[in-house]
Amino acid sequence: MVTRRSLLTAGFGLALGGGLIASTAGAKEKMPEAPLIGFARWTDDEPLYLLYPGDKLEVSIPGAPELSRQTQVGPDGRITLGLIGQVMAAYKSIPQLQTEIARAYGGILRDPQVTVYPGDTAPMRVLVGGEVRNPGWVDMLGDMDALQATMAAGGFTHGAKGHQVLIIRRGRDGQAMQRVVDVQNPLKGKGQLVALRRFDIVYVPRTNVAEAGVFMEQWVNNLIPGGIMNYFTYKTFGSN
Repeated sequence: MVTRRSLLTAGFGLALGGGLIASTAGAKEKMPEAPLIGFARWTDDEPLYLLYPGDKLEVSIPGAPELSRQTQVGPDGRITLGLIGQVMAAYKSIPQLQTEIARAYGGILRDPQVTVYPGDTAPMRVLVGGEVRNPGWVDMLGDMDALQATMAAGGFTHGAKGHQVLIIRRGRDGQAMQRVVDVQNPLKGKGQLVALRRFDIVYVPRTNVAEAGVFMEQWVNNLIPGGIMNYFTYKTFGSN
């Protein structure tokens, strides 16, 4: 005879057994771990403006005006110029790009003089993820700090660890920098607001309580018939 107890026991055993089988299979065919990111030392120095995909600019070559043109940094970070083809422009400053273009034309023109004029820029925005209600890109309409960015992303969820928010930023040499900031203290009139820069990444981690909630949802509510409340009720009041 099939009883409710046998169904629950079978469901719970299947959940645990499936985890053991998956764990055993993973042990035999262990995937290689991804290398750790080597973060650079954090600095608040203001670097030169770096070009990004979507930025418009004008390349002027007075000695060969037919090669001068207006262009835009493509999604792949490159611009296309006459005679030399594609040149990587993304994540470079204006002086760096001028030097690279002049070097590329050096084999074609005599002493090329190149001037790059920045035009319209792509949208200024930051990426906010983790324990916020509406994760994704947040447009920067002006100066923005980490607290404003999280509020623009819908605010914290109940499981957010707002005292340990991670900010990742591209440094002067292109290497990623990271720092941990307290975003909740400014709500109480304490601490300092941390200003953001274009394309910063703001990540709000989970509290330990929230991690436990995810475990209960994934391993109990989704695998045990009737969910955790039925399981506890049965264990407490179930008949033999």
